[in-house]
Amino acid sequence: MRRIYSLISIGVIGFLFGVMLMNLFHMHTLDRLYRIQNQLANQVIDKDIKLKGLNASIKESNTLFIKDIEIKLDFEGNLLFKDMIEENIRFFIADLVGKELSQIDGQMLYKILNSRIIEIEDKNVKLTIKYLIIAETIEISIAATVINS
Repeated sequence: MRRIYSLISIGVIGFLFGVMLMNLFHMHTLDRLYRIQNQLANQVIDKDIKLKGLNASIKESNTLFIKDIEIKLDFEGNLLFKDMIEENIRFFIADLVGKELSQIDGQMLYKILNSRIIEIEDKNVKLTIKYLIIAETIEISIAATVINS
């Protein structure tokens, strides 16, 4: 009986010693991660405060701004490939978010994307605009077809 208690106590002491050593070895990593977490939390708070101020000034000035871009992609095929096409399209028009609505040139946006051929994973994809709605949220519907090269 005494032997069982001594084995259990040695196991518990060994476990505690192992936890203590692991904590010593990883303490600097944990500290660094906590610092990074605090810095990121502070950055989010700062950005949130700036965003609230910007929204308040926008409401006061009665000016309309582009707030979001909604892309509806008509593509039959692999969903991962579809996501890559959408990411590529978003690359071309991402600068529009935050601009005044009156500064957006719809014809230029149409010319940029309509009949554009993009290359993704050694495949050529032709984009054709179905419709384009320019408001606080830009809605764009695009048909994408893979072209044999």
